[in-house]
Amino acid sequence: MGTWLNVAFIQCADLARVERELSRLLVEAGRRLTTPGPRTPEPYDRMQYGLGDEVRRWGLAGFHGAPGWTVLRTAPFELLMQGTPPLLARLASRLGVPAFQYNIYDSTPEFLMEVDAGGRVELSGYVGQEFTRYWNSEPPMDRVDTRFRIIDPSAVAAWSESAMPEASVTGWLAPSSGKPPRTDFDRLLESQRVDLVRWLGQLGTRIDPGSHEWTIHPAHIVRRLAQAGSASLSAEECVEPAIKTVFGGLNAEHCDNLFLVKTLVPHAPMPVDGFVLYAEAGNP
Repeated sequence: MGTWLNVAFIQCADLARVERELSRLLVEAGRRLTTPGPRTPEPYDRMQYGLGDEVRRWGLAGFHGAPGWTVLRTAPFELLMQGTPPLLARLASRLGVPAFQYNIYDSTPEFLMEVDAGGRVELSGYVGQEFTRYWNSEPPMDRVDTRFRIIDPSAVAAWSESAMPEASVTGWLAPSSGKPPRTDFDRLLESQRVDLVRWLGQLGTRIDPGSHEWTIHPAHIVRRLAQAGSASLSAEECVEPAIKTVFGGLNAEHCDNLFLVKTLVPHAPMPVDGFVLYAEAGNP
């Protein structure tokens, strides 16, 4: 089984304010805030795999990420992306700050939802085998690769380089076949390969001639997501760890999906300082 990740970040460091506005939104959605006791999850638990209102109990947690950012975790996984407008857009609009959720499905497909301070939504990427999900039709070709269009990662990327100079991710360069490309797809892959080699060269990054591997600070990956997107970058090896490291900061380890499985779904104690909310459907 490959890598899966569903994590959101909002550009607000005030945990109490994020918790307060999120609580209000949950109540406005007809939910009742509650404090449930520990539970043993079912093998295919609705809190983990369900969608929106079909899930009786929602779980949401927030904790500090990189300076200026709050990490948001939810059960079910894509809760913040659901609703019209999405819950993430309503929260960002209330707080007057941008936010985003990044998802990776089984190591390869990526999906990015960004919202600005006014609640405007931008999408890129796609959801696993459900190519039209959230798009309502096939995504435009220029949106198939994830790319930041609202989020400006320059400040947080600079912080991560300074605070975590030893952090790194390793990628792999597909070797050239040495033959002229025969199809449009071949030409696209070759152009992406050439662009990646050019970019790595500009950064002074060495590509191992034997393994074709290269290693770089995750801050560079995050910056690239605001420029050329994730084309030619491995989601599992590069983008996923870079998102967690740069935006998660000193709490990057809690950005993994195990947080949802081990904390929110079984209602276990928080492993990090922050807040947790449970919202029940219906009346008591």
